[in-house]
Amino acid sequence: MSEGDDEPVRGGSLTKLDRFWLETARSAAKESVAALEEAAKQLVSVTSLLQAIYFAAISFSDLKGSLVVEGEIRWALVLLFVLPIVFWLASLGFAVLVFKPETYRTNLSSPDLARLMYREIVGYKHRQLQRSHLFLLLGFVPLVVNIVLYLVWI
Repeated sequence: MSEGDDEPVRGGSLTKLDRFWLETARSAAKESVAALEEAAKQLVSVTSLLQAIYFAAISFSDLKGSLVVEGEIRWALVLLFVLPIVFWLASLGFAVLVFKPETYRTNLSSPDLARLMYREIVGYKHRQLQRSHLFLLLGFVPLVVNIVLYLVWI
């Protein structure tokens, strides 16, 4: 739902096209929670798969034996190789929050309170999904650095 819900509706009779767009907007509003939850399910799957592949790649490589440096540089490299997993775990956490049950106060006899409740639900789920996407993408930055580092140095 957009912030334009409070804008006045223009007068006159509705055309077929006007009715089509109103019905499309009603359907989109009704399906928005399910669409957000479906996107979160896909993010959970993708993030879990990425973590499993990355962990397997690290496990089967001779990364530990290849890190011949000592001291702070070694710990920095370890952190760099763990960073994608940290970002993807954060992504997974935010995606799971989309499904977190919440209690919302409303009065089903009040359209205004019902609309506010629905906006609150959709807004919360959308914010968690946006954060999940952000951390999923952030995980690719150190991943690319790690691949380059591994291919060039190690």
